[in-house]
Amino acid sequence: MYSVILTELGISVFDDEKLEKSFSFSNPVKEYLSIKNKESKLNEVINYLASIQRGVSVSDDSLLAILKKNNIDSQIMEDSELERIQASKPQIIVDSGFASNPQDALGKLREFALGLSSSKVTEVSESPDLHIIQAINSLDEIDKIANALSSRLREWYGLHFPELDNIIDSINGYAQIVMAGKRESLTKQVFEDAGFPESKVEMLSLISTKSRGGDISDVNLAIVQSIAKQILDFHDLRKKLEEHVESEMETIAPNLSAILGTTVGARILGRAGSLKRLASLPASTIQVLGAEKALFRSLKTGSQPPKHGLLFQHAMVHAAPRWQRGKIARAIAAKAVIAARVDVYGEGLNSTLLEKLNVRVDEIGKKYENPTEKDTRRPESFRRDGGNFRDNRRRRDDRGGRRDDRGGRRDDRGGRRDDRGGRRDDRGGRRDDRGGRRDDRGGRRDDRGGRRDDRPSSNKNKKRKQFGRR
Repeated sequence: MYSVILTELGISVFDDEKLEKSFSFSNPVKEYLSIKNKESKLNEVINYLASIQRGVSVSDDSLLAILKKNNIDSQIMEDSELERIQASKPQIIVDSGFASNPQDALGKLREFALGLSSSKVTEVSESPDLHIIQAINSLDEIDKIANALSSRLREWYGLHFPELDNIIDSINGYAQIVMAGKRESLTKQVFEDAGFPESKVEMLSLISTKSRGGDISDVNLAIVQSIAKQILDFHDLRKKLEEHVESEMETIAPNLSAILGTTVGARILGRAGSLKRLASLPASTIQVLGAEKALFRSLKTGSQPPKHGLLFQHAMVHAAPRWQRGKIARAIAAKAVIAARVDVYGEGLNSTLLEKLNVRVDEIGKKYENPTEKDTRRPESFRRDGGNFRDNRRRRDDRGGRRDDRGGRRDDRGGRRDDRGGRRDDRGGRRDDRGGRRDDRGGRRDDRGGRRDDRPSSNKNKKRKQFGRR
C-alpha cells in the first residue's frame, strides 16, 4: 500500500519506504494551512493517485478528507507509523528532495515555523471582533474624558455665569453657550441654536441680565472656549463610534446584538476577549462579567455573591424589580451563550432566541411578582469554615487558646493574654511566669502592691531611700 505523507514543505508518496513521487509547496505556509482547512484542491496529487489505482494510507486527517472527497481509496495510518514518521521527519524531507541534508531540513522547518506564527498573528489581528472591542473601549474612555472636561468647564465658566449651571443639564448645550462668549453677548438666537425650548430661552435671557457672576478676561475666555470646543468634538466622535459599533455588531454578531443590544453586547464581548472565547464560556460566567471584585470578595468573606455584572445595563434587568434581577440576568446570559455560538459559526440571525427570552422573562415576572420572605430579609454573613453563622461565642486561635470579643487570647485558666504572650489578670495588669503582676512600665509588682524592680539598685538610689527621697 502506498503511503502519502504530508510535511511542512510538501507531500510525498512512498511505496515501502521508497519514494515514488513528491510534490513541493511553492508557498509552504499558505498551502499547508489551506490543506489543514480542507480548502486545497491538490489537483496534481489527486491525478497521480487516481492513475495508480491503489489504496493509500494517509498521515493527516485533513488530507484524508480531501482525498476521500475526490473518490480516492484512502485510510489513516496507524499510531505507531505516525509516531515513526514524526520522529524521522527531517530525514523524510531529505529523501523527498525538499532539502539537501538534515541540517538544511531543520533550517527550513524553522523558517516554516516562524512564517506560520506570523500568519497566525496576522489572522488574529484581522479579526473584526477585536476592532469592535477597541471601539467600545474608546467610547468608554471618551465618556470619562468628556465628563472630566465638562466638570472643569462648568466650574470655570460658572465663575462668570454661575446661574447657568443649575438650569442646563446637557453638557453639549452648555458648551454651545460657552462658545458664544460672555453673558452680555448671549441672545435668544444663541439659546435657540443650542436647542433649548422657548420657555427655557425666556428664562435664560432673563437670568443672563441679572447674573451675579464676575467678569472674565479675554484670555481666560479663550481657554474656556477651547475646552468647550473639545467637548463638542468629543460629542461628534462619540456619535460616530456609536454608529460604527452598532453596524459592526449587527454584521459580525447579529444574534448577540438581538439578545443583549449593541452597546451591552460589545461591552460583554470586550470583557470576554473575543467572540470565540465568549462562545466557550458558561452562562454563569457571562452573568457576572464585570463584577469580578464582588465575586471574589464573596468567595473570600462568605457574603452574598453578585447576581449580575455588566448585564445590569440591559433594559430587562435594569427595569425589573430587585428580587427578579438575578433570575432575569441568568436567563439573558443563557440565551447570550447560545447567540454567541450561533454567531461564531455564522448561521445568521435566529429570531427564536429573542422570542424564547421574552417568554422566559414574562414567566419570571408572573411567578415572582411579589418578593418572598427570603428576598425581603436582610442577608446574614456566614463563615466558610463549616458554614456556621458568625455568633458572639469566643473563638479559638491556632495555638489552642480562646479569644474573647476584644481580640485578646485567653488561656485555659481564664486569664487574658496579650499579644506578647504575658497573662493579664482581671484588673488589667500583666503577670509574668513567676506569678508576679507587672505594671505597664515593665516593673514586677508583689502581692501587696509594691513595685519591685528587677534591676539591682545603685548606691545613689540607696542614699535616696535612706533620706526618704524617691
